[in-house]
Amino acid sequence: MAVGGESSRAFVPPSAKHLDYALFALDRVTATQPGRLGAPLLTLVERLVRRGIVAVISDLYDEPEAVAAAIRPLRYAGHDVMVFHVLDPAEIDFSFGSDASFEDLESGDRLPVVPEALGDEYRALVQAHIAAIRRLMAGSRIDYGVFNTSVPLDHALFHFLATRERLSRAR
Repeated sequence: MAVGGESSRAFVPPSAKHLDYALFALDRVTATQPGRLGAPLLTLVERLVRRGIVAVISDLYDEPEAVAAAIRPLRYAGHDVMVFHVLDPAEIDFSFGSDASFEDLESGDRLPVVPEALGDEYRALVQAHIAAIRRLMAGSRIDYGVFNTSVPLDHALFHFLATRERLSRAR
């Protein structure tokens, strides 16, 4: 298990015995800077000596080509890669009713927003971003799924893994 931002901030070697360490490392993580996948995933590729299953869990807030370029080396190294694109319902629907000031949790920057003026354009951009990442992941034979945080994790994982199983039979 690896946790990254601009660099790899925590690494727990793969082992069934390390679950407690992995959960402890995840519990201590806070967003302190904008995250980029490239450097931490490259470090992970170098540290993983045996091929295995790698799950990348992220909000994927970066250009789709940058996301794909960061994740592809895992696939090229022979790993079975799954990408979990985790989004809050508000990030997908943008269902805000009144003017608001949004704060970037990673940088602390604040941005005033008028939802009525930006809602349709925002939703279209998010859907285009998701479609671009989905296309790039499929082109690299990397399993990709969008996970809405309002859906219970067991339901979302079951749906993702069932779809993955169906697709692997077709390959």
